[in-house]
Amino acid sequence: MTIWITGGFGLLGTELREYIDCWSPKRKELDIRDPHMTLPHDIDLIVHCAAYTDVVGAETNKQECYETNVIGTRNLAKLHIPMLYISTEYVFDGTKGNYSETDYPNPQNFYALTKLLGEYEARKAPQSVVLRCLFKPRPFEHDAALSDQFTSGNYVDVIAGEIVKAINRFNSLPPTVHIGTNRKSTYELAKETKPNIIPLTIVQLEQQLGGRLRFPADTSLNTKLWETIK
Repeated sequence: MTIWITGGFGLLGTELREYIDCWSPKRKELDIRDPHMTLPHDIDLIVHCAAYTDVVGAETNKQECYETNVIGTRNLAKLHIPMLYISTEYVFDGTKGNYSETDYPNPQNFYALTKLLGEYEARKAPQSVVLRCLFKPRPFEHDAALSDQFTSGNYVDVIAGEIVKAINRFNSLPPTVHIGTNRKSTYELAKETKPNIIPLTIVQLEQQLGGRLRFPADTSLNTKLWETIK
């Protein structure tokens, strides 16, 4: 099977290329935002990792974020190739946590909105799976982390290992699947690789950003379906 990993030189794509035999051109070689892009050979599966992921930057660079996360995904779906779309737990509003695949999404910031719209575009592919997750670089990249924000995410190497399993089971996956690890605060996760990390609250961070951005409090995922599949 010939697999194309989009965004293969990004945080997640770089990790996946360590485990998956794939084709993964750089953006200057093939830009998914180009509606006239052509592929040099047949592809059996697109693992769509390419995305604009700067949550703060998305609030001011909306056009670039939209073109990458929505238009780029639309262009890929038009190729009529099966697609595994990497989405985010941020599509939920964070009011309750433990979100299942059947819970309704309600994104709270522009980045999350474009990832949700990307889900709808991905479903136009002849066979598609939306995989929601969250991953961070190892070690944690910031000097402070949110103590009152909860997630099922983990470091990218951990989540990439789960995604590899999903790729290998692609033909037996349901249309939407949640993957992740145990529920924990972002601060607790960060502390694993940065013992001196500074705790920060959502209110404090939103105030630092001038109230321009909302962060969901608990987007942890219910992963029971994935646990039964894998």
